[in-house]
Amino acid sequence: MSGNDYGKDDNKLSGVQKYGRKMRERELERSYTYSPSRNKNPEADNPASEGDPETLPKKTYSPGTPRPVKLKQPSNQARQQRFAFEKNKTRKEKKNSRFSTHGRAAIIAVFVILFIVLLVFSAFLSYTYLVDRTENPIYFDEIDLDPETTVKFKIEKGARTSEIVEQLEEMELIKNSFIFKLLSKFNGYDSTYKSGVHYLSKGLTYDEIMTILSSPPLVTNVTFPEGFTTLQMAERLEANNVCKAADFLKAINSIDVSSYSFLPQEKGDRDYILDGYLFPDTYEFEIDSNPETVLYKLLNRFNDIFKTEYFGRCEKLGLSVDQVITIASLVEKEAYLDSERDTIARVYYNRLISEDLKMLQCDATVLYAMKRHNITDTRITAQDIELDDPYNTYVYEGLPPGPICSPSEKSILAVITMDSHDYYYYVLKSDGSGQHIFSRTLEEHKAAVESQKQTGD
Repeated sequence: MSGNDYGKDDNKLSGVQKYGRKMRERELERSYTYSPSRNKNPEADNPASEGDPETLPKKTYSPGTPRPVKLKQPSNQARQQRFAFEKNKTRKEKKNSRFSTHGRAAIIAVFVILFIVLLVFSAFLSYTYLVDRTENPIYFDEIDLDPETTVKFKIEKGARTSEIVEQLEEMELIKNSFIFKLLSKFNGYDSTYKSGVHYLSKGLTYDEIMTILSSPPLVTNVTFPEGFTTLQMAERLEANNVCKAADFLKAINSIDVSSYSFLPQEKGDRDYILDGYLFPDTYEFEIDSNPETVLYKLLNRFNDIFKTEYFGRCEKLGLSVDQVITIASLVEKEAYLDSERDTIARVYYNRLISEDLKMLQCDATVLYAMKRHNITDTRITAQDIELDDPYNTYVYEGLPPGPICSPSEKSILAVITMDSHDYYYYVLKSDGSGQHIFSRTLEEHKAAVESQKQTGD
């Protein structure tokens, strides 16, 4: 391209010509950049100074003055090769740009179509699902469990749906956790699942599982008879799948009971600090309950039974609540008839305040001491009466270390409302009536005992 091409209109130049022009301008700029003396020497820019090199004045340079650098111009062949490369590159970029633009639009269109199809399909499934649920509702009582694969499924208190689903998947009760979460949210089951134990089996539909888990958990009714010991209560709880007996007994001595003012402050020599305060009654417990939850339920029941005025009655007798409950536990084990509860309670009270008869000599305490020594015989021998145990009231004076059982409200009332009398002894009649003969003196008591032996013969 000749030098006159620079005067042409840019719009009339081809792409290659424009690119060549731009490259030559860039080379000229670089030559000026590396020739700092050019602008300082006016003669170098004067066309009149061109001619024979010998006629031109010689240039002198002072020390430190940079000499002009003469740049080597690229050859025509190299320039043409570069033009061809840049042209091919420009074509590829344009082609890629066109493909990128059109391809991106096509991909977006495909995604939009797929989304619409998916949306329509989801709406159709949702509609058919709702219609089916409306026409064929699932009821808890109608769900059949497979006996061979039935397992207990426990939901911890405060568990989130994601945690429940994870547990279901680990137990292989569901195959797709995502679908279960989706259906749970769609059906409004989230936050409705009940903590506790539920029975599930393999093969249940997701809807059936959600129905079961949102229903009340498995519960069982447990009855503690009056006069049950703490150990017997623990064994019955385990037998009814409420909690392990060992866990229950361990929790008794570690549970926080600071809010219950009626409980003793120290355990002392008793077996369990809550002996006598686990009120005997019929309770409804969840399967696999927390032992502490069970204990609080029993203690709360005692708190309801032991009314505020009972504390005042204890004070009038000069007895603590713990002493009243301990006496009541003896009455619970000794009295067969309700009419004799307060009379027997007064016998023990008379002995407690007596200066001479400090030993209560209660057979029920001997039997309790025997069990502590793994003696299972229910008949008391002369050797058993001499058993060295703090619960043996034939050996140790006063009340035992604590209650020997959980007394009923009748026995508690018998102690705090007992009538005054001067009996110090009693013996059970041998006629099977459950009545006792009460005596004031030892001589009367011995005669009563002798009379029952003769009657028994």
